[in-house]
Amino acid sequence: MPALSPIAIQVAVREELNPILKRVRVERVFHEVTWDQLRSLRHAHRDHLRFFIGTLNDIPVVVFRTGVGRHRAREIVRIFFEHFEPRLFISTGFGGALSPDLEIGEIIMASDICELQSGLCNWRGVVPATNGEVKFRQGRLVTADQMIVDALDKAKIGELHKASVVDMETSAVAALCQQYSVPMLAVRAISDRSDENLPLEINSFFNNGQVRPGLVARAIVVHPPTVVGLFKLAKHAWKAGDDLARFLQKLVAAV
Repeated sequence: MPALSPIAIQVAVREELNPILKRVRVERVFHEVTWDQLRSLRHAHRDHLRFFIGTLNDIPVVVFRTGVGRHRAREIVRIFFEHFEPRLFISTGFGGALSPDLEIGEIIMASDICELQSGLCNWRGVVPATNGEVKFRQGRLVTADQMIVDALDKAKIGELHKASVVDMETSAVAALCQQYSVPMLAVRAISDRSDENLPLEINSFFNNGQVRPGLVARAIVVHPPTVVGLFKLAKHAWKAGDDLARFLQKLVAAV
């Protein structure tokens, strides 16, 4: 019997990756990318070219992170497809709630995917039949170029697009999955509520798709109250990451 093709699980940052890897039986780490592939990276970081191959609930998986943002996700996922042929692609991670009835850690499966900057809504997410084995809610996902930090902006985006959740990578991943004819699930765990304002400086913390501690420290020195918002966000991320990992563990077995 031929080996079962793996399920790809893609996230953006370590805080999303680590809780998943705790549940994966990692057999090896693939990082044998070519020099030409390294040279082709304009936005992504070479540290993201580590693909963890193993099993989750005895299901073959490849787990990796891309860094934050559409451009970085596009570059790393493109290289992923040059090395792997998954039977299913799960693009997952944290998301900001655009609907007031969503709580921290709640799981949203995207029924369709829009892009905030272009206004395109060209991608459909696969919503699998799991026979009630895993609990989630369906909704429209919007991909933005920056974190939406203002509660009023979240409300406007949610109302305008009739959307439930916002992230920063999924539309780019969906376009590549469509190109390679691979079905994709878009799964997001809520890490900030629709009525929450995030620290205004948060979008300045990223460099080449990664949070830079030096940039965070500088923002705290300039504006000390920032630390309160960051502590709250970190607490929410811890819960969302754990809830997401447990959900994925059940999901891969159900699909």
